[in-house]
Amino acid sequence: MAPLVTTIKAGTGFWGDVTASMDWCEENYEWTPYIAEFFNSWSSIAMVILGEACARMNPTGNPAFTLLGRSITVVGIGSWLFHATLKYSMQMTDELPMLWSMSIACYICVTTQYSVNKQFIRNVLTLWTLFVTLLTAGFSGKVQFFMFQSSFNFLSLVVAFMCWRGKRELEYANMSHVGDLFLSGIKLYLAAGAVWLTDTNLCQYINGRDSTSILPFNLQLHAWWHVLASLGLVHLVVLLMGHYCLVKDIPFKLKYVYGIFPRICAE
Repeated sequence: MAPLVTTIKAGTGFWGDVTASMDWCEENYEWTPYIAEFFNSWSSIAMVILGEACARMNPTGNPAFTLLGRSITVVGIGSWLFHATLKYSMQMTDELPMLWSMSIACYICVTTQYSVNKQFIRNVLTLWTLFVTLLTAGFSGKVQFFMFQSSFNFLSLVVAFMCWRGKRELEYANMSHVGDLFLSGIKLYLAAGAVWLTDTNLCQYINGRDSTSILPFNLQLHAWWHVLASLGLVHLVVLLMGHYCLVKDIPFKLKYVYGIFPRICAE
């Protein structure tokens, strides 16, 4: 998953020079000439695995949840391609599916919690997402940056608020064990954000190679961002599934795989 602006290092591997607007703290082509950022690439598989898990566990009968899971899978694939090549075109395969996933999650939240015209909400979100996608993929500069960031962040805030409302309704229904997924998901996201910020802003002190580094090796914090953010996302998706089942009177159970991965299934 990618932000937008930092210093670019020269590529020396199979994919040539870096054309992406972002190059991370991990040393390029350190492990193989065919993968620019080895750990950042392979850690993206966490999103693929957990996205597929969300798509396959769907007990709600609502195909939007399956689509949401598959969109997370696409984010993971795009992230792998971006970190493997550090090409701008591959950066778009990472960033744009993030917007698509958030749009799908927003549709699920709004149509579950409010009595609205589903077709109207679907059309509005689809047209807006398509517009921002074309603008982001086809142009660069301040307008592109503003449209993508503002759209993604606004949808993220809407989804976060809706997750909180879902948590509260689950607690009112004596399902606080399901509502607790909100807090655990937020905690994982905060931990992910902390390692992301550290990796992005303090690279010279933690990369294990510069004279200013206080560590003898690179902690590969951006790779940990992928893992922690994916786990946080799964907790919130399962929360939304549980809330949907509550609203639609679908009996369900919440279980944990290895005590870490939440899984919801119909009774």
